[in-house]
Amino acid sequence: MRAGEARYQHELRSIDLALRFIRLEARTSTIRAFTGLSYDRIRKLSRRYARSSYRHRGKSPQQAGYFNRSAQVRHQASFLAGLFYCFGLLLDEPSAEAAAALPSLDNGERLLDAYDYYQKVAVPPTISFEYAIFLARCLLCGDRLRMVCCAGCDILLVAESLPEGPRRCNYCEPAHRRQRTS
Repeated sequence: MRAGEARYQHELRSIDLALRFIRLEARTSTIRAFTGLSYDRIRKLSRRYARSSYRHRGKSPQQAGYFNRSAQVRHQASFLAGLFYCFGLLLDEPSAEAAAALPSLDNGERLLDAYDYYQKVAVPPTISFEYAIFLARCLLCGDRLRMVCCAGCDILLVAESLPEGPRRCNYCEPAHRRQRTS
């Protein structure tokens, strides 16, 4: 491969990744962070190839409480976090450096592959792509969310970092409540 071909390969990967992000309604700033393409180039790609696709405006999601709002969202967040780990996005130990290194072409492709699998398996998928990226960032940083083991059955689940103590999954919690009231 000649030196010029590598440059074009990188640009083609960036454009392909941007188009996949656009189809999932990602924000322009998110696409730019992962691909390195200019805002103008992203808008042109969006107009040209994804006319029917809607893209959100404004800031990306920032509320970690979203992942605790219902049992279904908690369950799907844990499943999605497990996929992130299987696809090589999450490390064993969270750190701010790992969260800062998330936006890259390789990680963007891994993130999309994991999210595509999530969409095929979760019925119906309740976590949007932007929230999936936010979940990955929070788990990589470890200051808002982390992976913990259920106190009842030892499966991994997503939990807020601040409150300590035993955590239970959606299946073990009702049984634990019945035992306490008896």
